[in-house]
Amino acid sequence: MRSTKEFIKDGLLLTFTSLILRTAGVFFSARLSAIAGNAVMGLYTQIMSVYAFAVTAASAGVNLGAMRITSECLGSGNEDKLSNAVRSCVKYCLTVGIAVALINFSAAPFIGIKIIGREEAVAPLQALSLALPFISLSNAFHGYFNGVKMISQSAVTSLFEQTVRIISTIVCLEYFSECSIKTLCLILVICNASSEALSFLVLYIFYRISKRKLPKQCNLTNYQRKRFLAITVPIALSALIRSALTTLEHILIPIGLRASGMNSDGALAKYGIVSGMVIPILLYPMALLSSFASITISELSARVSSGEATEKIKKTVTKGITLTMIYGIGCTVIIGAFSEQLGLAIYKSSEASDFLRILAPLIIFMYLDHISDGMLKGLDKQNYVMKINIADAALSVLFAMILIPRLGIYGFIISLYICECMNCFFSFGKLFLMLKPNIDLFSSALMPFACAVVSCGAVTVLGGIGLPTTIAIITAISFYLLLLRICGSLTENYGKT
Repeated sequence: MRSTKEFIKDGLLLTFTSLILRTAGVFFSARLSAIAGNAVMGLYTQIMSVYAFAVTAASAGVNLGAMRITSECLGSGNEDKLSNAVRSCVKYCLTVGIAVALINFSAAPFIGIKIIGREEAVAPLQALSLALPFISLSNAFHGYFNGVKMISQSAVTSLFEQTVRIISTIVCLEYFSECSIKTLCLILVICNASSEALSFLVLYIFYRISKRKLPKQCNLTNYQRKRFLAITVPIALSALIRSALTTLEHILIPIGLRASGMNSDGALAKYGIVSGMVIPILLYPMALLSSFASITISELSARVSSGEATEKIKKTVTKGITLTMIYGIGCTVIIGAFSEQLGLAIYKSSEASDFLRILAPLIIFMYLDHISDGMLKGLDKQNYVMKINIADAALSVLFAMILIPRLGIYGFIISLYICECMNCFFSFGKLFLMLKPNIDLFSSALMPFACAVVSCGAVTVLGGIGLPTTIAIITAISFYLLLLRICGSLTENYGKT
């Protein structure tokens, strides 16, 4: 099992990597738009939306399946089965990845001409098919490295992949900037596919190096093969269903906004502000939480497999939920308090500031749901999480059809609140019924809320409104952590498990 020190170190490494990748992605998109132009970016976005569905079909569930089966081998003392466990994952990935690639390649003419409505989309869609087997395989190796507690290999590879993609794309676009839309889109997807292939190669090299340290392999039992399929296949199917429902929702929302009385441009603009500008800010701090949630899956899986006492697992879950509440409440209050500055500083939009203030209370529910889902997956309840996520997506589609045409953009906001709160209620509720974690609401909710409010108020009194947004927020966070420490919400109670 990971010690608390190892757990925090791995989580911070993944967080650092995630923040770099997210930040680089924002600047990369801006640079692409400046070089390639809006027409190319519009077509590329449509192509990538189709590609995202194919990626889901090729790789959904693979990361979790590989992580679970490898962490269970470690937890149960069967390190000698790790090599064959990975081989089983690779066989599945090759089969599914190649099959989806062939389907995507064959369907590209129909999708490009009949659905997207542009012949120029056909060749890029076919080129992207080449990347699908590599993406599927890479997910398996990422899951393996997380499961065996070798996070650095996965993080380094992700940074390498993004670096290769950014440099190769910008260089090629600068060189071929005068080419046709079709050629420019083809360049974009070839650079994307090449970076995926190179990323897999690096992961495979890391795996071969790590394999030398493993015990002599023995045969993988039928039980373990079935475990991998039992984890991966349901998640893959649910991800496809959820992806299809989400795609339908994104199509219906602008239609519903137009039905509420907005013109076409106004509907897209309002939807773009909420989904493309506000929600990314709400989710940005989740980089830290996502990293620890990912590690929690493998950690809980290993502990369950080793037969660890339920009381110890309960203590780990209690700590994770408590820290998530403290973190989420802090993010909720700080982002809400500085919503005006954030909207104007990042997007120069007062509307973005208004919606950011309205949606900030969602943060605590989104974050609590996210960590609860991760813990449930670690406790072998991924099928339950799957059902809740599908229900969430289906309800979102229903609200897009009913609420949005009647209430406009506020119908969309209401649907976000209802769906996120419902998802959180059922995920956290299931976790609570299973383990009954001892959550102290005073120290994990009321006290952090008071500390966050006082911190933001102090920054405002000290002249925070006149400070640069970044400095004001960093100051508020520093005050928040200091007050938590003084009040005892961050104490040795969150030490070793």
